[in-house]
Amino acid sequence: MERDLKNQGYSKEDEYFHQLNQKLIKKLKEKEEHNKEKTNDSPTTSNP
Repeated sequence: MERDLKNQGYSKEDEYFHQLNQKLIKKLKEKEEHNKEKTNDSPTTSNP
């Protein structure tokens, strides 16, 4: 019984951090996409 609760606790912890990581990854991807759009909108200059 105690072992089951301990395993369930680890499972819930893993689930929480997995969801947190997914949110952070999504946020970083959106930020990167925004930066790409921002750089594509600005005119490019070439340095001789």
